[in-house]
Amino acid sequence: MINMKIERLRDIREDNELTQEDVAGMLNVKRSTYTGWEIGRDTIPLIRLNIICREFNVSFDYIMGLSKEDKGYEEIDIDAKVIGRNLKKMRKEKHLVQREIFDYLNTTSSTWSAYETGKVIIKTDFLYTVCKKYKKSVDKMLSKDTNA
Repeated sequence: MINMKIERLRDIREDNELTQEDVAGMLNVKRSTYTGWEIGRDTIPLIRLNIICREFNVSFDYIMGLSKEDKGYEEIDIDAKVIGRNLKKMRKEKHLVQREIFDYLNTTSSTWSAYETGKVIIKTDFLYTVCKKYKKSVDKMLSKDTNA
């Protein structure tokens, strides 16, 4: 499993003069859970990261460190089917077979297939890793926009 540190999570919290307890309350989780996400010990679920992006008006790409410029938050509903469709579209555009991706992520074919078919929401660290490797926007991968 890939653990990832959300690059700007702490900075955004501190810029807004909030404690970890404050943000944990906003997300309805324990402070220790939030702390694990902030220091990269655990991976924040996309649904919780979406709340942070919305509340602080920042893009996924910016908060994850994939973009230096913040274009602000665009309303996103975390939808496994939409994400799956976008993952499959990206894979086909890059002329990849599933094996190339799930081997790179060190996961199973059934796990990757569940992501692509929209049966399961992809883990944040997997989505970040795929987007970084294949130079895709996390915001666009989460978008219902058919041009993602």
